[in-house]
Amino acid sequence: MTADTGDSVTVSSVVTDFPSVSGTTPRRLTGWQVSMISVGGIIGAGLFVGTSATIAGAGPSVVLAYVLAGAVVWAAMLLLGELAIQHEGRGSFISHVGQVLGQRSAFVTGWSYAFLWVVTGGAQAVAGGLIISTLSGLRAPVGSLLLVGVALLLNTLPVRVYGRSEAVLSVIKLAALGLFAALGVWWGLKTPDAISEVHDNLLGHGGFFPLGGWAVLAVVPMIVQTFTGCEIAFVAAVESEDPQQSIRRTVSRVPLFILMFYLGSVLVILSLRPWTLVTPGQSPFLLVMHYLAVPFAEAVAVAVTLVAVLSCLNSAKYVVSRVIRELSELGCAPAAFGRSLEHGVPVMAVAISSVLEVIIIASAAWSPSRAYAVLLGASGSVVIFTYFMVSLSCYRNRDRIEGRFRLILARMLPLVLGALFLLILVLPEARLNGELAGGSILLIALASVVALRRGRSGASDSSGQ
Repeated sequence: MTADTGDSVTVSSVVTDFPSVSGTTPRRLTGWQVSMISVGGIIGAGLFVGTSATIAGAGPSVVLAYVLAGAVVWAAMLLLGELAIQHEGRGSFISHVGQVLGQRSAFVTGWSYAFLWVVTGGAQAVAGGLIISTLSGLRAPVGSLLLVGVALLLNTLPVRVYGRSEAVLSVIKLAALGLFAALGVWWGLKTPDAISEVHDNLLGHGGFFPLGGWAVLAVVPMIVQTFTGCEIAFVAAVESEDPQQSIRRTVSRVPLFILMFYLGSVLVILSLRPWTLVTPGQSPFLLVMHYLAVPFAEAVAVAVTLVAVLSCLNSAKYVVSRVIRELSELGCAPAAFGRSLEHGVPVMAVAISSVLEVIIIASAAWSPSRAYAVLLGASGSVVIFTYFMVSLSCYRNRDRIEGRFRLILARMLPLVLGALFLLILVLPEARLNGELAGGSILLIALASVVALRRGRSGASDSSGQ
């Protein structure tokens, strides 16, 4: 998507008539809480179950795919940070895209990103509802609604209290992944022939590239999508005590955290169990814990997954509500959507996000193979579009970039992300989801034409009176 017609931007300039955020958002989050809110969005049920799909798709060579995907996300984080520093920490990347590419680009980027997290939050609630149903006998939709209610309560608390609650949930998830890695190390130390077993598991079932080198590239887009959430920190930083410092720490901290825990977990799984035993849709973590005879493995896996679900749902609701409030400040959503409580919580946006999550849950209950599947497919690749718009903004503003390395990234990343999206459209197993994601972005772009035209005509009528 290019800059808006009529809002032309020369290199290193901004759209001068684009509305800016108020800058009055209460700043109560610490830098650590900003990072943990981001971690909360990244580590959901998808890690503990979805990792099986990437392993089954590439075999042991999936570790290279994780490194490549991590490099892409890290590059996107660097450019997100570059944009934020250029705009002195005012607003999130949605405002920054609008300042460089125009209001319509902000509209499409913001609403696409909100759509992504609405579906993600709803999907986490659906997954959690199934777990609660298994444990208690409650109907799955009832369990899902209970989780949405808990997340709604947490998100209406004062921002600092919310930040503490999400930090606790995220630390529990990181601790669980750390313990899982420690189990792998413990197995290696106590097993006499551990090296030969690891060698056999990694190379004895078709070699390191059992499905060919192409399989490594084929799963990279899927892994980039699982890293979705790193960019939440650039939304949460707006409410932090020192936005620019929070952004600098996030750029250096969050991608390293996530790659370390993701890659570490995958290495443990591949080292202890042959990749051929990993079944898509089933938890490879549980497979390893059963192999190690971990007591109460099922209960531990369920408990950790439920915490991950609630944490990711919590972060999803947070980011959707803040994005909607920012869109309202930018003239890309009704002003009423930005209404906040005294302690800074955008209560109307939080309520809207909850209603949308309930719609996702309803679609899963009444049309799981059609409506729900379409929504999941339509949202999956949106994060690649988001990163593309950010990288395109940096490219348009390249004269303001300090440092040769980031300048090279600004020139190369739009091409890399465009290639990733084309790769999704080429792969038979991912093509439908890519087409659905492209269709959803196109619908939002068409909606922007109508919504912004009405907004401008309304403003003209008011000024004429």
